[in-house]
Amino acid sequence: MVYKQNDVYRKRTAKIKSLNKGMRSFRSFLKEESDPVEAYLREFGNAVAQTHQRVDFNNHTLFKPLNFDSNLPNKLLMSCLQGDEPAGWAALLEYVKNNKPETANVSYIPIMSKEVFRSGNHEDDMGINPNQRIPYKPSREAVRLLAAQNIWLPLASGGFLDLHEDPYRDFGYMYVWSDTGDLGQRLIDIIGEKFPLLHGFDEFKAIEGRIEEDEQGMLGDYLASLGVSPCMTTETPAHGGYALSERVGVQVELIKEFIND
Repeated sequence: MVYKQNDVYRKRTAKIKSLNKGMRSFRSFLKEESDPVEAYLREFGNAVAQTHQRVDFNNHTLFKPLNFDSNLPNKLLMSCLQGDEPAGWAALLEYVKNNKPETANVSYIPIMSKEVFRSGNHEDDMGINPNQRIPYKPSREAVRLLAAQNIWLPLASGGFLDLHEDPYRDFGYMYVWSDTGDLGQRLIDIIGEKFPLLHGFDEFKAIEGRIEEDEQGMLGDYLASLGVSPCMTTETPAHGGYALSERVGVQVELIKEFIND
């Protein structure tokens, strides 16, 4: 009789464990389906599945090549430091769906701030701009990113491009933190073909769409100080009524030019 009770107990326990495992899987499924970050990262991962591996670290996600060619430079592309600048991450996704870079070992961090991606805000959930005060007083997501520099910084040894928009102005421009040859000017010219270029704003020190210094403590500025070159930040105008598709198209051309340089 005791044996039968134990046998029944074991069967019930096994059934409960199976149900719990199923519920955990279902909860994970619901989280992925309801979380726009995971939905985007899954789509991005599917697009690069044949060439890249996903690496999750410190609540960040990057995609790096499965194989590195030692004869090619390592370049890192990043987007989504602000949630109201969608052309950057939309362009990255469009690029990887339609292109396979052959002139560089290209890695991607398509969503730097998962908080702003979910909220659509310029600042994170604490009201802090993730692209300011780096490295001295950064946002909590930037803190986690900087703490893992050993993982991603070598992937930018041959260049870093940060994809942004300006949600407050109807001008385009580039932060050229460090340059090689005339790459910065070529990127500015691409922006200038579609949008008026920022010029003469004292707070930006912009000259015909080119800014070379800023005191906000941006990530690109910090990486340039570490010797990363070329190191640049794009800015297409999210203000002024320009269609998202048009801004994405320009950002894709910027990506191509940067990678192929």
